[in-house]
Amino acid sequence: MKMTRDMVMMSLGAGAILAYQKYKKPVMKKLDKVVDKTMHKANNMLENMR
Repeated sequence: MKMTRDMVMMSLGAGAILAYQKYKKPVMKKLDKVVDKTMHKANNMLENMR
């Protein structure tokens, strides 16, 4: 039972590492776009309050 659990945990870890390596750049680009868009909206709202 413990050996099966250990094998499953190692498989999940390996899968997570592979997913991180594959999708790191696209996710970071998308996150940058979302942050920029949110900051732009916040700046517009602050300017409109004047």
